[in-house]
Order: sequence, then structure tokens, then C-alpha cells
Amino acid sequence: MIKTSPICSSVIVSLMGLMLLISGGCEEKIEVAEPKKEIKIDLTGPQPKVVVEEPLHEFGNMEVGETLKHDFVIRNDGEGPLTLIKDRSTCKCTMADFEEREVPPGESTTITLEWIGKAEDPNFSQAAYIKTNDNTAKEIALTVAGRVDKTFEITPAGIWNLGELNRDKPTSFSGKITSRVLEDFEFKEAESSNPLVSVNVIPMTPEQLKEDDVKAGYLIEGEVKPNNAIGEFEASVTLKGMAKGEEQNGYFTINGFYSGPIQIVGPAGWKATEMLLVMGRFEKEAGKTFNLSMFLRDNENGPVEVLDVKADPDFFTFDMTKDENFKAENRERYKMKIAVKPDAPPLNFDRDNPARIEVTTNNPLIGKMNFKIHILSY
Repeated sequence: MIKTSPICSSVIVSLMGLMLLISGGCEEKIEVAEPKKEIKIDLTGPQPKVVVEEPLHEFGNMEVGETLKHDFVIRNDGEGPLTLIKDRSTCKCTMADFEEREVPPGESTTITLEWIGKAEDPNFSQAAYIKTNDNTAKEIALTVAGRVDKTFEITPAGIWNLGELNRDKPTSFSGKITSRVLEDFEFKEAESSNPLVSVNVIPMTPEQLKEDDVKAGYLIEGEVKPNNAIGEFEASVTLKGMAKGEEQNGYFTINGFYSGPIQIVGPAGWKATEMLLVMGRFEKEAGKTFNLSMFLRDNENGPVEVLDVKADPDFFTFDMTKDENFKAENRERYKMKIAVKPDAPPLNFDRDNPARIEVTTNNPLIGKMNFKIHILSY
């Protein structure tokens, strides 16, 4: 998906003169300019009358980074000459080719305002100000307002959390990719980083577009196949498309977890829903061991045996043995031990870069188990 920085959505102004720092509705202080000179108003002769045909221009939607222009028409309905001088602007407005202008009685002039939407803003509104020699309207404002949107918006926003995934049938998910600024874009295919994920994109109907108040869009429908390894599941999805004659891609991430017929419990530091073990800080010479218990229900396949262990990095060990003293109807208990060898080098693995252990068993109810580990040894 397309990401943006929280910078002020701006209307750009190029002005000459003394530059002052003020706050103009942005997140940071911005530069504005004072007029080069004051207007002298003479009340003894014929008077001008300034009329702005459209003081507020609502432009609708624009794309982040896009530049728009609009011509404001200013008339002089009075009997004396109308003098206009450029004044301050909010968030840097550009009034192209205009510093000072005189409008004869009965005539009009056009002032072009230019602005750029630098970041998403659902209520974009900026103004440029002009001083006049009309005693009844010494200052007029030319305002532009609308909405600044990303080229595409994928909903739901952020990571798509599917919760606990089905082990016996596919887990479905859905969303949308839409645009408020483009009327014509095309998405034909989707790619996933995990082969268990399949995604289809379906054009939205005119009724659906109207309901969502967007110009174009696609429905996203996908599923995660069952029988994945027990533990956290994550996959990134790329939506491939074309817009404005160029390749345009959208991105989102889904996650969830498989619990299966097991329950793993442990001391502080164990997070079962994430299959995450937080081992904390310790001196590397001492090593560290964590003991967990796995409870398995409705097992008719004989004792669970570990067929393979893959640790990344390979300084971790994993052992599992059945607790023959545990007696409960339709339940078995297995003792697990995850350890760091005393001779291991310093280790630093956190949420952004966890260590991992993949355990393969002989039991079809379990299959594989994926553990994540946060650790800091020194």
C-alpha cells in the first residue's frame, strides 16, 4: 500500500518581501509574506467596489502530491479604479504572476491560485489574501477547499488480523482497494508470500462505488488453506495493477494463528496465542532453559515423537518427552524444554527480528509447531 508522511498539506505561495514565521493551520511553523506596500484609500473621489465571483472554490478530490490551479475572477463594479495588492497566505499559497494590479471601473481581472496537497487531509482548506482600496472590503480571501487522498486506499487499514485459523477448512477474508481520485485503474492479479493464501480481485459495481463514495475500486476476496503449522501465521499480499499508464501495486499483510488440539502453558514470558517465548536478558556464559507443558486432547495416533528440529540461529535446543505420570481422560501431557547453550555467542532477537524454532512431529493432529523467541544475551 502507499504510505505518506504526516507533513502539512500545503497550498504553495511565492511571495516577495519580508518573511515572517507564523502558524497557519499546519503542523509546523510556515513562512508568509507581508505586502510590499500599504494601499492608500482616497474617500474624496469615485469609489471602487470589489466583487469576487467565487471566493471559495471547492475542488472535490485531489491526489497526494498533485498540483491544482484555479482562476478567481475579481470585478470592479464601482466608479473608481480598483487596486489589488498581494498579501499573506496560509501554508504557502502561490498567486502566479501577481504582485499588484489595477482594475478599471466595469472591468475584471483573473488571479490564478496554485496549490499542492502534500499529505492526506479529508478537510483541506487554504486561503490567499489580497488587500484592496475598497473601503468596504479592505481585504478579500481566495479560498480553496476539498479532500486530499492517497492514490489508493486499502481497507481494512493496517494488518488484517484473522484470529484463530481453521484447521479443517479454509479461512476466508475480504476487503477493498479503492480510489477517490482515479476513475480508471485496473487490478488483475494478486501474489502472496505464502502458498496457502489465495486472493481474487473483483471490480466493484456502480452501486457499490456510489455507496463507498469512490470513483473506482475492487473487492478483495481471499482464503487461507488449512493444515498449516501450529503457531503464528503471516503472509504479505501484493495486488498488481495499472493506473495512468504505469504499473501500480497495492500491499497488505494478513496474520493469524493455528492452535490445533493442543494447549501449551508455561511460566512468565510465554505467550501462547503468539507461540512466543520471551527469554529476557542473561549472561551468555550461563545459558538459559525454559520449561513448557503441552496438553494434547483426543489423540488416537500414539505417542507424539519429534522428527526434526530447525532452529534459527542454531544455538537453541528443543526436547519433548511424554509425561507418563499424567492421567486424564482424552488428554496427554508432554514436557517441553527450550534452551540456549552456555557456549552460545551474544544473542539479540526482538519483535522485529525474532529467533525461530520449527518442530516437526509424527502426529497428524500437530504436524509442525513454530516457536518465536525474544532474547538478549551478553
